[in-house]
Amino acid sequence: MAGFRSFITAATVATAVSAFTAPAMAEQNLGVGLSGNSPVAVVVKVPTPWYAPKFFVTSKMRDTIPQYQAIAGLNFKAFSFAKSDGYYGGIYLWKDLDAARAWFTPQWFERVKQERGASANVRVLEVVLALDNTPGGTPANPNSSAVATIVEIPIPAGVSKERMAQGFAAAVPGFQKVPGLLRKYFITTADGKFGGIYIWKNEASANAWFTPAWRDRVLKEYGQPASLEWFDTPILLPGQDAGGTWVKGINPS
Repeated sequence: MAGFRSFITAATVATAVSAFTAPAMAEQNLGVGLSGNSPVAVVVKVPTPWYAPKFFVTSKMRDTIPQYQAIAGLNFKAFSFAKSDGYYGGIYLWKDLDAARAWFTPQWFERVKQERGASANVRVLEVVLALDNTPGGTPANPNSSAVATIVEIPIPAGVSKERMAQGFAAAVPGFQKVPGLLRKYFITTADGKFGGIYIWKNEASANAWFTPAWRDRVLKEYGQPASLEWFDTPILLPGQDAGGTWVKGINPS
């Protein structure tokens, strides 16, 4: 990427509003292959019931804010709706994989399956570096116009994890200057991709970055096109670990 170069009852909805179900293997092997102390992002998508309008689901999301504020090891959550299919869920940043596993237990998975009656998508992504462009940290916003984007690009042949981390670190100053970019998580995936989770002030800011010229530049530089997912994120929520100094930019230099 360019910068790398330089419903139902209230009780049921409240319990499942950011929840996900997944195959048994995912339940047993959440983040398999990663170190327990690795920071991770977890991206959750749950089918939205046809009879539950977006405003209703969003209101039930707000009801769960105190619950998420109390979770140990949760740095940040953006409550989300995927633009591609309308699925709801969240984009979580965890201090480490162990904290994520402590929340997404097998018992929790089973309970959600029973209550929701639908499977959902879950992805665990290693966060090599996290950036917050708001001094003191992005504040809570229960009525946000923010959007999130997830970019993934195949890692070029011969590029090591160490070299990737060096490239991410070198890109930080540039991303700190991108207008409207609230947060970025520099990620790698289990299937050999790299990229980022971006949280933007609004959709206009994201569109100003992801131009046709950006796509052309990525293709020319890496020899592969980037995949790009879009999410509405009506609620932004710092967690208990929001002040973690491992997130770059939290404390003014």
